[in-house]
Amino acid sequence: MMLTQEQKEKLFSAHVLVFGVGGVGSAFVHMLVRAGIQRISIIDFDTIDATNINRQLVAYTNNVGKLKVEELEKQMKLINPNVQVEKYPLKLSGETINQISFDCDYIVDCIDDIPAKKALIKLANEKNIPILSAMGAGNRFDEIPHFEIENIAKTSYDPIAKILRKFCAEEGIKNLQVCYTKQKAHKFDCKTIGSVVYYPINMASVMCAKVVNDILK
Repeated sequence: MMLTQEQKEKLFSAHVLVFGVGGVGSAFVHMLVRAGIQRISIIDFDTIDATNINRQLVAYTNNVGKLKVEELEKQMKLINPNVQVEKYPLKLSGETINQISFDCDYIVDCIDDIPAKKALIKLANEKNIPILSAMGAGNRFDEIPHFEIENIAKTSYDPIAKILRKFCAEEGIKNLQVCYTKQKAHKFDCKTIGSVVYYPINMASVMCAKVVNDILK
């Protein structure tokens, strides 16, 4: 009831590519389908692990070991049987990126592999496709989550953003929009990055709001 017919048609016809459907990505896709987007491509090589269940909306006790893109498609169809889903069960790299169709209106980067992020950001810039990139959401748990959308050049605190700021400066990329938090991550005596459900979910919510509003404009 809040949208005009023209706005509804924009949502229904938009095509969004989502790279990485883990903690942030699977929640983002759930929200995107419920918001009215009816054409979504999902790219992720990984299978569901028991350790994913604490934070990833794609993960349940009955689908451990199965491909995330396959399981997420089932969930998307339960939300909206009319949603068109294109699945790519592959690991993004400089070589595999050519296997993906970029006939889309928006790219959303929810991957945590830095070389893959760089390749995707560079390609989006070359093709002039809007892209929104997720920064870090791990090793945080003891504050109310607060995420914001900002140009990469204006970010601070986030270690992933620091790497990408340098990359974008070297590549001459001036308009990379990212979702990040100024809340500092904790350091633990463990190589694995910890994550609690309310941080990636909040990040996904902010990113979905950004993408939907950009499409409506």
